[in-house]
Amino acid sequence: MTFQAFGGSSAVKSQMLEPVRAQWRAQALAPDVNLNWKSDGQANSISGTLAETQDRGEFEQRTGIPADLAQLCEQLVAAGVRKSDAPDTIAGFSLEAADAVLAFGTEWLDAIRPGADLSLIVPHFARHCLDLLLKPDFDLAGHICPELRGVGFQILSFWDRELAGQTITRGDWRDVQRAAMIATAKDTDAWGYRVATFIEAIAWPVRSVSREFAGLFEPFLFNWLMHLESAFMTDEERMDREHLLLGWKAMATAPRDEVGNIDFDPLESLPESSRVISSDHIMRTMDRMMAVREAARDRKNEVIRDLMKTVLTLIRSA
Repeated sequence: MTFQAFGGSSAVKSQMLEPVRAQWRAQALAPDVNLNWKSDGQANSISGTLAETQDRGEFEQRTGIPADLAQLCEQLVAAGVRKSDAPDTIAGFSLEAADAVLAFGTEWLDAIRPGADLSLIVPHFARHCLDLLLKPDFDLAGHICPELRGVGFQILSFWDRELAGQTITRGDWRDVQRAAMIATAKDTDAWGYRVATFIEAIAWPVRSVSREFAGLFEPFLFNWLMHLESAFMTDEERMDREHLLLGWKAMATAPRDEVGNIDFDPLESLPESSRVISSDHIMRTMDRMMAVREAARDRKNEVIRDLMKTVLTLIRSA
């Protein structure tokens, strides 16, 4: 499909965007990676409202914008927003976030030039994120094992060649995918699991990754933002957080039957993980963890906003 944003018309852009802008300012929309539009029990999302549809194909036809870009932009907003029930409001909820994070809800749409082909924005953003996590000063750099780092650099090399117009053979990609699976299976670092599964999941041609990138990036971004809280924790709290992550990993990787059930307790051999996942521990530490999250909020917003700025730069250059 050939993309032409807003059909090349400034008038169409204005007609589609103004209702969205008004509803976003009124906090009547909720950012979501899904296209929500008149869904039962779901608030309308920004992109769902823009095209007045839940259907990916219809969204792309009506807006000329790749759905993967819309999903990514709403995901970035959602990552920095705290949504709370507010029965006394018309929408039934309220959104709390830094002004710069909320501004991006329509800022990315404002940045789109009518007629622009935005099909390569997410591939280039994916390349940016992979390059970022491979840098030695990345927040989680100390939790990325050499084997995974090597796989990451190989993917980056392949993507650069693809974005330059070259073709990578299926055999070459299979070799990298195999190496990614082996590295992920060997990795035992509590913080490294989401990095490892992210690298394994994106070991494919960059244009094929683009369609699913928002969903693949979400758990990695969540893990990254959570790690930023560590600077505001005691040594004991940091250890408990690692036990929590190991418990989540055990539950995520436990063998399941044909209907998805686990027929044993994956935390049986992880008593410390079981302890920190217990409702008793969560309730006892809730206030303290809320204080930690609040202390880390500025740093999280900085990371989110930097990612938003990258998207804006890519959109404006299209």
